Amino acid sequence: MPPTTRGTASRTRGGGDGGTPASPASPGHDIPRIPLLGVVPGAEAFDAAIDRRSDYYRLQALSHAADHPPVQQSLLNVPNILTFLRVAAVPALAVLWFSPLRCSAAACAGLFVAASFTDWLDGYIARRFEIVTAFGAFLDPVADKIMVTTVLVLLTLSPPAPLGPEAVVLPVVLIINREITMSALREWAAAAGGGAHKAVKVNALGKWKTALQMTAMSVLLFCRDDTLAPGVWAALRLTQARAVAASFALLWVSAALAVWSLGAYFANVWSHFVAPIDAPKRSA
Repeated sequence: MPPTTRGTASRTRGGGDGGTPASPASPGHDIPRIPLLGVVPGAEAFDAAIDRRSDYYRLQALSHAADHPPVQQSLLNVPNILTFLRVAAVPALAVLWFSPLRCSAAACAGLFVAASFTDWLDGYIARRFEIVTAFGAFLDPVADKIMVTTVLVLLTLSPPAPLGPEAVVLPVVLIINREITMSALREWAAAAGGGAHKAVKVNALGKWKTALQMTAMSVLLFCRDDTLAPGVWAALRLTQARAVAASFALLWVSAALAVWSLGAYFANVWSHFVAPIDAPKRSA
């Protein structure tokens, strides 16, 4: 059975129509050269114009389907199973958060780091083996937002000392509301289609925001632990207070990048917002 492919046009970087390298051949098949929307050389780089839910992978799937009979795509592939596990980790993390166990804080931090790793791993597997389903492309960003939003809310309830809830609430509010606004903007752009859809594809600012945000959240979670963390800080010649301050500063940087990237997306689509709307034609 030929390998399936995984990808949609749901989240990619906005930008140019130039620089369109051919998609690489999948193992055992010659994939035709196809113009790729918004793709530039170095497509797998961190600041690349595409990601695993991009037109790059969707068009690989289309080119493969043109020469091979369609096959039923199973939802229970490895990337989707990893994504399901990330969703299942959310209630488990919430239960651990309020658990009276002494190691609950360390367990929460470990579970979040493991879930963040699966986000990278399922994308790598999907790219490497071209395992793609539309459901997987939908569920993956949903699982990310559920996990991140849950942890941010929990950190606001009980941040690591010496931070108080009032210190954490503002960057958390900025990040969560940015995600809500961005989801609504992408939904509108998908309905509008054309240039509006291209204008909200994932950009490098969004990728850096995600990387810094996940790092800050992981360290803040680890700083809540009083079983393993003290030994780690001593080995790194740091104090817990310094680790908290550094990770909190990083959270603010990610919040600033979140707002900045949202502004960049709105700037890209603003011409579509202010464009005149054609009045519907009345039938005679």
